[in-house]
Amino acid sequence: MPVHHDTPRARRSVALALLAVLLGLNPLACRRAEAPPQGPEAQASEAAGAEVRAAPGLAIDAARMIADIQHLAADELRGRFTLSPELEVSARWIGERYRSLGLESYGGDFSAPFAMTTGVKMRGPATLAMVDRKGKARPVDANAFQPAAISGSASARGSAVFVGYGVEAPEIAGEDPKGPPAVPGYDDLAGVDLQGKVAVILLEAPNRPSLRALFSRLQREQEAFEAAIGGLREREDIAGIRKLHGEIRGRLVGLLRPFMPGAKLDDLWPLPEDPLALRLELQELLGVLMREAARLKGPRFDMNAGRLRSKVDRLVAAGAVGVVVVRGPRSFLDEGERAADEFEDLATSRPGDGEALKVPVIQIKWREADRLLRVKGKKISALQAEIDRDLRPRSGAIDGGEIELSAALEPITTSIPNVVAVLPGSDLADEIILLGAHYDHIGADDGVGECQAARDGAGERDAICNGADDNASGTAMLLEVARAWVARGVKPRRTLVFAHFAGEELGLRGSAAMAAEPPFPIGQVKAMINLDMVGRLGPRGLAVGGLGSSDAWMPILDEIGAKGLSVLYESSVATRSDHASFYRKKIPVLFFFTGVHSDYHRPGDHADKINADGMQTIGEMVGEVTLALADGREIAYREPAQGDGLSRGLPGSDPATVVKKVKARRSAGDAGDEAAE
Repeated sequence: MPVHHDTPRARRSVALALLAVLLGLNPLACRRAEAPPQGPEAQASEAAGAEVRAAPGLAIDAARMIADIQHLAADELRGRFTLSPELEVSARWIGERYRSLGLESYGGDFSAPFAMTTGVKMRGPATLAMVDRKGKARPVDANAFQPAAISGSASARGSAVFVGYGVEAPEIAGEDPKGPPAVPGYDDLAGVDLQGKVAVILLEAPNRPSLRALFSRLQREQEAFEAAIGGLREREDIAGIRKLHGEIRGRLVGLLRPFMPGAKLDDLWPLPEDPLALRLELQELLGVLMREAARLKGPRFDMNAGRLRSKVDRLVAAGAVGVVVVRGPRSFLDEGERAADEFEDLATSRPGDGEALKVPVIQIKWREADRLLRVKGKKISALQAEIDRDLRPRSGAIDGGEIELSAALEPITTSIPNVVAVLPGSDLADEIILLGAHYDHIGADDGVGECQAARDGAGERDAICNGADDNASGTAMLLEVARAWVARGVKPRRTLVFAHFAGEELGLRGSAAMAAEPPFPIGQVKAMINLDMVGRLGPRGLAVGGLGSSDAWMPILDEIGAKGLSVLYESSVATRSDHASFYRKKIPVLFFFTGVHSDYHRPGDHADKINADGMQTIGEMVGEVTLALADGREIAYREPAQGDGLSRGLPGSDPATVVKKVKARRSAGDAGDEAAE
């Protein structure tokens, strides 16, 4: 599951991925599995001792799925990062599995490559100059600025206007319609004329650093704790544990305090009564932060408010002909980063695909911005401090003359393989049911992938994020559903297309490319089912999202039942997995998901933590949904109603969009204890 980003390491707000889960699936009682069995090799059969429990019409085999997960999450595949050679190895392996099952491909090859922009390079030097009122240009030091990766290849000149962070937040009305709003609104562009002008903006959002950088720092503190706590526990060194707790807690509070003025951080990571039981779990830590953030006064900025492309699109729509961006001194996590003020590496920046900007975007270092750019005599750093202090815009014309800027960039593209297999239908063969799962992950801590090394339970450094749950689990379940269809020996009425997406972790790249240029007629796709992180069924249960995309989903799911699990049925369509790419094409979608956990995007996401019993049951549920759709069940897209449609939160994060919750049965044989809330 991805976290969207503007830079290679500024990934689509990882922290909020966990925060959404904290507000999401409620801890309903759930059937717990025994320790997962050690599966046989991928081609093992029932004769080798694998137990098969049959769903009506489809025989789903947990042992096969476990074996496939063990293969995909092995260290040899080094976390299957989209830009690593191991991704191609994984793609060929998946394709060969489908070939051995006798499925067909489009064009004779199971690989369906797409071009992905993986960076940019400069075609020539960028320029940035201050132009005085007499028209004389004074070039800015070339070491003090660089084009942003999203920049268009263009030049511009115009009067400069400072527009703060370039963000907006809605006003939230209070109970008294004639009284003041409960939460004030905010808009850096309100009343500002940008037509034909150059906008100067701050990166990120008020009182917010890069969320990816923040979460990475929290991970480092967790790793420091894990590296030290084992020996202290073994020696029962209570004084040492208290000292370790005090040091790390002090650093955490010091890290967070500048971005949460007024927040009560006293409850942040308390020492338990028994110091030997001390743990540092990021979910619990972030839960406290989320609660405190909700109590703070002031505008509520969207989790994507700091995204540079969104800001620039808005500025261009308001008439700006160029953009100068500054990472203000308050947006860095510490003095070292503030002093370095480093630019991103353009060659690995991954600016995103899509329509190119038509305006130049230049980033300038904050100290140089302070020297050159003033609003009524005030430096950019002073203006940022005022905005962050009282959360009111400080937009205004830049003193002096004009700014002249230019950039000339060209994309660096790489061919990346999706994998697609086809099981042709019979009398309704022109209609398609698309089943999907991403097979990429975040790789290794090797300068190529985006994994961050950690210490394992034995204190050994683990530098590979194996991605057993994310998303070898969905990949294996998709392969097993395909195998079960072949073993069934009856052709589906509708054509089944099995798609494995790459680049999901980099922003749904593979699914977006397939939705834009599919190897099949997109208009013939009746529904899309997405499996992402379905391997760690636990106390929170299973979430099934996307029900608002069609009125047919809930009746189908009610007929199938919850199969003894705790299930949260969600109306909205989460934007953070591949089904969103097809929902944007007005295709009904369904999303199966067992939730984020402490090993999410960490080296601890290993195959031995997969809940085999849970995968068995979820696989049967997916199989029955597939049977209904493949047999010709009518399913029509529904335009989003209030609360439906795309949502940046994970299933359950907004109680208003939860259709219902079903509690687990107390025992497998007690069907009467399954109840909807």
